[in-house]
Amino acid sequence: MESTYKICIISPSLQMGGIERALSTLANYFISNGKEVHFLTFFPFEPFFTLDKRIHFYSPPYSFSHTGRNALQTSLYYVKMLSPLNGYIRKEIRQIRPDVILCFGDWFPHAIMLQLKGLKIPFYYCNRSNPLIKYNWKEELIRKVAYRFAPPAGIIAQTSAAAERKKRILGNKIPIKIIPNPVLKLEHYPIEKENWIVSVGRLHIEKGFVRLMEAFAQINAPEWKLVLAGEGVHAKEIKQKSVDLGISNRVVFLGKVLNISELLFKSKIFVLASHREGFPNALCEGMAAGLACISFDIVAGPSDIIENNVNGYLVEDKDIKGLAEKMQYLIEHPETMARFGFEAKKITEHLSINKIGDMFLNFILKQN
Repeated sequence: MESTYKICIISPSLQMGGIERALSTLANYFISNGKEVHFLTFFPFEPFFTLDKRIHFYSPPYSFSHTGRNALQTSLYYVKMLSPLNGYIRKEIRQIRPDVILCFGDWFPHAIMLQLKGLKIPFYYCNRSNPLIKYNWKEELIRKVAYRFAPPAGIIAQTSAAAERKKRILGNKIPIKIIPNPVLKLEHYPIEKENWIVSVGRLHIEKGFVRLMEAFAQINAPEWKLVLAGEGVHAKEIKQKSVDLGISNRVVFLGKVLNISELLFKSKIFVLASHREGFPNALCEGMAAGLACISFDIVAGPSDIIENNVNGYLVEDKDIKGLAEKMQYLIEHPETMARFGFEAKKITEHLSINKIGDMFLNFILKQN
């Protein structure tokens, strides 16, 4: 593979988010390994993640806001971006002329695939959602048409469950490779730990903060606090639930936290209570920080990361009482907490950026 190999990454944005974190990390790895990297964003949002200065960065020259827009304005924005004749994405790709394109998302990559039809540039994508996600009729139509008329050169699945579902849908027509997210070593903070059970994620119902609080309300540990980092559209309802459960004095809502590493190193237990996930980055970060981690054993993600009773606990999905019991046990058995944390930190070796980055390069470059 020549050092001038040109990779183009298409991302929704560079805002704070799992897709953006993964793609920016990979982009920086690719450039550090001698590849020419171009990074396009679909939305013109203010960047949160930082790209290597050698990476060519492109952001749409159009304005877009999640609020204050009507359906017509939104539709016009998508036309400007995705027009098959002279849409922004197609125009930029024709100028860049990359050797390969990498894109992450749900409906998003399928729309890009269709817009780039006829350019004959290998296109690889990874769906980051729960493999059992139900698309609305518009998204489902885009997906089916894309597979029919502009199929990708390859698909990256984050978990075995996601790969199996893709194989059931597509058979052996398209190469599928299981590649999990990379996990970076966190900057260590030599600070005193607090009696905190922490969880990180958007304050959306699907992230399971309500059932996490229901479990926390059952444990007998008045000196412990539940600390939640994140913000989102369901913040008001979730905060009200802590009041309804009578635990609002023991639940801390931090909002957006820029330095997650410091928060994790200050905590003792990490819990993932999501109803669904693709590949839970927050859980990986909790393990990388050496926390004792607990997760509901949902369809995809946690069971690929946690080995039950070795580096954490997997609890049967929806078992609120079981989750409470595992939190209580760790609080009362600090030796188990320490053992789990020691084993959990090994994830930074198993899922290092060097290993995961090379897996991506080997898959998207050697196929061509």
